Amino acid sequence: MRNFVWIAGALLVAACAEPKVEAPKPTVPTNLTRADCYTVELFDPVEIEVAAEDVPPEYSRFLGDWHQGAWNGQWCHDLMVTKVHFDGRAEIFEMHAPFEPLGQPATAFRRVGRINENGELRFAYGTETLTYTLVQGKLIAKRSGIHGDMQAVLTNRNAPADPPEPRPTEAGVASEELSKL
Repeated sequence: MRNFVWIAGALLVAACAEPKVEAPKPTVPTNLTRADCYTVELFDPVEIEVAAEDVPPEYSRFLGDWHQGAWNGQWCHDLMVTKVHFDGRAEIFEMHAPFEPLGQPATAFRRVGRINENGELRFAYGTETLTYTLVQGKLIAKRSGIHGDMQAVLTNRNAPADPPEPRPTEAGVASEELSKL
């Protein structure tokens, strides 16, 4: 009887243990970036500020002139992140090309977003919510609102050819692994 209880207990522990499965790394879709994309030219030059010393490195990685994004592979989109603050606030310019199928004119708006605890840069206006996540040196954009759900992938004009590997966050998980496409 004693052996039976011991064996039953061992089987119960084994059944409860979950196999360790490594989560797949997110990939960057290639059809959401277009080399021929353009949006608008800003009237005044815009400077991208160097992050202050108190700004976490994972925030300063958003700084840059992000371009060639195409919502669902069609509607051209650029984003300039000009300044990031220690509290996660980000000063940005959001730009779009004209897009006749949705009745959208060319636009450029100054906005303020926030980088959240998941490493996402987010902002909202009207019916629109936009989220940006860094994955493999690209900016993965998601948009939801009046035109439905859309995605785009933007590249940084000033980024090195091979971006440095991400540093682990305080929780020990790379920020790219936190993002889910």
